[in-house]
Amino acid sequence: MDELGPAGPALRPVGVRESSVAAARHARLPEAATRYTVAVPVHGAVEVSHRAHTVEADAARAAVLQPEGDSDMSFGDGFSCYLVTIDTGKLKDVLEHRLGHAVRRPPDLSESLDLRTPAGRAWARLAGLLASSPVLRHPLLADAVQEMLLARLLLALDHPYRDELDAPVHSWGPGPAHRMVDAIEASPRHPFTVAELSDVAGVSVPALRECCRRHLDTSPTQQLRSIRLTRARRELTEADFGWTSVAGVASGWGFTNTGRFVADFGNRYGEPPWQTLRGPAYA
Repeated sequence: MDELGPAGPALRPVGVRESSVAAARHARLPEAATRYTVAVPVHGAVEVSHRAHTVEADAARAAVLQPEGDSDMSFGDGFSCYLVTIDTGKLKDVLEHRLGHAVRRPPDLSESLDLRTPAGRAWARLAGLLASSPVLRHPLLADAVQEMLLARLLLALDHPYRDELDAPVHSWGPGPAHRMVDAIEASPRHPFTVAELSDVAGVSVPALRECCRRHLDTSPTQQLRSIRLTRARRELTEADFGWTSVAGVASGWGFTNTGRFVADFGNRYGEPPWQTLRGPAYA
């Protein structure tokens, strides 16, 4: 019986990695007393036994393991999956910011995630992207991406707070949105998450989103990107062309997809970022 290690560095609140086996076998996933584990099959199927429950996971269903207790896993030939581990405190924090109030303990999640639903498919696709992406190590983006992954999981799974998360959101005036914008403008390189911005604004995450939609015609994440795009342009304008690259400036402001950065930059400013970097003499 083989041991499967945790997904990602032990101290990271959210770990994502791909695991595969060439031949059918039985394995054991060691107890993770303070972590959930989600096994998303990529090829083949697996039977998972955990805390007196057995789940068969395949292309249509992912297995969701609660904290505490070893898990027995039986694979077929050529099996591979994404293993996502989640710190219980991190998931509880994301849930509380979505609800707008504290909860007594981390939630009990359903034993499986239906990958045939739009929410399930989207979550599995995001987990797959993160398994091969360095974004979870990016200083500006790691916390925000982890939060997004957990928030989407809470909306894709059944748990005791699901109905409350789906309930209508109270409408607010412009104050929370303005407080959020002021905080971003003051520290645009801070690795803000939507949860942290909601704390600054003094409302829950859903309420902040609704406030931004009504008064800024955007979302908190889009507003953060917009302000950082402005700062990136300022840096390109003031930079020395011989010592600066567009990709370096883009990454420094949290734009890891250079192609998208170039497109967004051109749409807003009517010129490519390399032209801004070289100055008007090269227009």
